Amino acid sequence: MTATTEAQRMEEYAIRWAADLLFAALAKSGSSMKLSEATRSVGRPYFDMKLARVVLSLSPDRFVATDRRWAITVRSADAKQPMERAIEEILDATGTPMEAHSIAALVAAVHRRPVEAVDASVERLLKRSERFIEIDGHGYVRRCWLLDTSSDTPEDVLFDNFLEETDVAPYASISNSVAADDPARTASALNAAGTPVPCKILQYLAWRADPARFDPVRFMVGLLEGGAVLLSTRQWVGPALVEEMVGLLPDIAEREVADEVGVGVVEPSQPLTIADSERAQLVEYVLHAKATSHAAAMLEDIFEVSAGEPTYEADLTSVLDCLKADARVVWVGSDRFLPAGAVPDYVFSVPEHLGYPEHEYLDFEGNPVDVLLEDDGFSAALRQEIMSPLVQDVLDEEPSDAPAGDPPVTVRCVLPFHHKELGTFPLCQLPAGFFFADAPVVQAEVELPSGQVVSVWINNETRLLYGLIDWYHTVPADTGAVFYLERKAWDRYVLTWGEETEPAMFVSRNRINDLLELRQNAEAEELPTYEILRTIMEHYRKGIEFVTAVTEVGIVRRSRRRLLASLLSAYHCFYQRGNAWVYDVRRVSQGFDKSKRKYIVGR
Repeated sequence: MTATTEAQRMEEYAIRWAADLLFAALAKSGSSMKLSEATRSVGRPYFDMKLARVVLSLSPDRFVATDRRWAITVRSADAKQPMERAIEEILDATGTPMEAHSIAALVAAVHRRPVEAVDASVERLLKRSERFIEIDGHGYVRRCWLLDTSSDTPEDVLFDNFLEETDVAPYASISNSVAADDPARTASALNAAGTPVPCKILQYLAWRADPARFDPVRFMVGLLEGGAVLLSTRQWVGPALVEEMVGLLPDIAEREVADEVGVGVVEPSQPLTIADSERAQLVEYVLHAKATSHAAAMLEDIFEVSAGEPTYEADLTSVLDCLKADARVVWVGSDRFLPAGAVPDYVFSVPEHLGYPEHEYLDFEGNPVDVLLEDDGFSAALRQEIMSPLVQDVLDEEPSDAPAGDPPVTVRCVLPFHHKELGTFPLCQLPAGFFFADAPVVQAEVELPSGQVVSVWINNETRLLYGLIDWYHTVPADTGAVFYLERKAWDRYVLTWGEETEPAMFVSRNRINDLLELRQNAEAEELPTYEILRTIMEHYRKGIEFVTAVTEVGIVRRSRRRLLASLLSAYHCFYQRGNAWVYDVRRVSQGFDKSKRKYIVGR
C-alpha cells in the first residue's frame, strides 16, 4: 500500500469516526438540532462547526436537514414496520452500543408518537427479545454482533459466524497478542494492527486464544472502557489510532463543502440581517452566560456562521454593532460582551494612592518653595528626560499618540512602586495601540509565567491596566521589576519575566525602608518636595539619574516629573554632570536661581 493510499484510508476512518460522534449526539437528543447545538453536544474540543459541516457533506446517507435543523436519517424510516425491526435498523445505523432511552426516542420519531407512548415497550423488547443484548453500562447492541461460541471447534465457530479463514488471515500478525480477558493487551494489539479490525474477527481471535475464559459482553465492555473505539462499521480501533484520527480532524475541517453534495450545508452567501427576535436572543445569550460572551461564538451558535465563510467578517460586524447598540450589555473590547454593570467599579477610577497631593509650601518670607517652571526653563537634555515613559505616570503623562498602524507585538514593562502595591500598570509606558483602543474599557486574558491565565482590565480613559496584584506579590523587587507582554490576540497576552530589573528604577529593600521613614518625617514636619529631593540626593555623592530621582521622590511623596525637573533647574544647589544630577550642599545658601524667575508658571 502506497503512502498516499494509506493517508487516504486514515482520513476515511477519521471522517467515519467524526460522523459517528455527530450521529451519537443527534441520536441521544431524540430530536432534530441546530448544527451549533449538535456540535456542542458532541462535547469534544476538536469537534467544531467547520468539522461538522464537512462531516455532514460527506455523509448524506446518515443525516438530513429540515429548516436548518439536523437529524439522523433513521428517524425517517418506514413508520409501518414492527417496533422490533425499527430497533434493529436504529442499532445498525448507529453501529455501537446505544442506551435504551435514546433508542426509544428514535423509535418514537419513526412511529410519529410521543416518547412516553413507546418508552416502556422499547425497554421491554430490549430486555426480552433474543435479538438484543445489554452491554453493561454502555447500552444495547444486536446480539448478532457478538461472536456465537456455541460450537467447540474453530472451523465450526467460523462457520456459525459466517466467517472464513481468509477473513481472519490479514490479522494473523496480532493473533497471538489478543487476549480473552485482558483488555489492555488487546488494545495494544489493536494499536499494533494500525488499522480497524472487524468486531467479530477480533472476538474470534480472543475466543481462539482462550475459549474457556472468553465472554463476548465482558470483552466488549473491557475494550470500550480501555480507550478503544467501535466504529459504526463495527470495526475496532485502538487508542493509538484514535489519537492519530484526532490529529487529522483539523485538516479535514478545512475542506471545502460543495453544494453538489446535496445536503444543503452551504447556502447562498447572503449578508446577515438580524431580526428583533434574534437581537433578543443575542442579548439573552450575554445576560445568561456564566462568563464573558464572544460575538464569534454567538454568530456560530445562533446563526451558524463560522470563520472562513464568505460573509463571516460582515456578519460578525453585524452582531457586534447590534450588541453595542443595546444598553443591557456592555462591550469590553475585541468581540467580548458582558451584562451591563458586570465590570467591577474599581476599573472606572484611578486609585486614590496614585493621585498627586496639592499643597503649597512657603519659605520664611512667604515665597513658594516648590516652584514649577515652564519647559523652556529646562536644559535641552532635561526636556528630553521628562518625556521618558519611565518618568511618566497616570495623571502625569503626555497626551497619547494615535495608535500606530502596526503596533509592536511585544513590549517591555517596568513596574513602578505604587502600581505594585495596587495591582495596576500605567499605559503611558506602552506604545499607543498595543492594547485594543476602540472600547473605553477592555477585558483581556493574560497568561502568567506559571501558566495560570488571569483576567485583566484596560481602561483607555483612566489609562490604567488593572488585575495583576496577585502576580505582583510573587515579584521580589519593590520597584523596577522588568516583565514583557506579548500580544497573541487583541484579548490574549502572555507575560514573561526573567527576574530582570531596570537599574534606574530598582530600589533595594533597605533603601525602600529609608524612603518610607522619610515619608513619615515629611508628613509629620510638612517638608516641601525640595527638602525631600535634597535629602534623597545627599545619599548619592556622585549624582543620580533623573529617572532614579523621580522614582525615589515618588516613594516618599507622589510628585509630578515637571515639578522635580523645575526644582533641579531652579535651585543653585543642583547641577547636571553628564547624565547625572548632583547635589552640592555648599550652594544651598545661594537659594533660587533668579534667572529662572521668568519661567515660573503663573507668574
